[in-house]
Amino acid sequence: MVYLLRRDLILQKKLLWLYIPFILIFVFTWSSPFLIFTVAALYIPYNALAYDEQVNSDKLLNSLPYTRMEITLYRYLGTLFYTLVSVLIVSLILILFDKPFTLFDIGIGVSFFLVIASFTYPLFQVFKQGNITTIIIVAFVLSVGLLSSISEYISGFGSFLSGSSISGSILFSGLMLSVLIIYFLSWLITYSIYSKKDF
Repeated sequence: MVYLLRRDLILQKKLLWLYIPFILIFVFTWSSPFLIFTVAALYIPYNALAYDEQVNSDKLLNSLPYTRMEITLYRYLGTLFYTLVSVLIVSLILILFDKPFTLFDIGIGVSFFLVIASFTYPLFQVFKQGNITTIIIVAFVLSVGLLSSISEYISGFGSFLSGSSISGSILFSGLMLSVLIIYFLSWLITYSIYSKKDF
């Protein structure tokens, strides 16, 4: 599985030079911090999926000594790893440009992305080859549009929590736990579909 993650990193080298400018666009358009974290987390995993579709890598992966459970698991664990990397990069950029953000922004941004991934990853297995790029574009546009429209409400909710008597750490932990459960269930669904496919 480590080999598969390393493979993704090697393939992403060609696209990573666009990653920083991509994030800076959102930083300088005064996007909400949680929106920046969400969009940044989308970039690497979805680029990897688009590339896999172009080269039809499923046939290659299934010819290697990996089970289908390992292949689907690597995609989900890899997404978590790339999400962590994106959080670190975005945090550094926001600090360098003196843009304020909070742990709440990171939590909401990561949660939104993982929920989006939880719904789209199984769809990639349902739709025929050639439709994944379309799904990625639609998911990206809808995600940005939705998050932009509710950004004020999210900021207001964050302010409410900061003044609430309920412990912020308890709410944050509950949110992340709920999202991870959804993410785990998504993997089970994806594996169930993938294990029955013919390549």
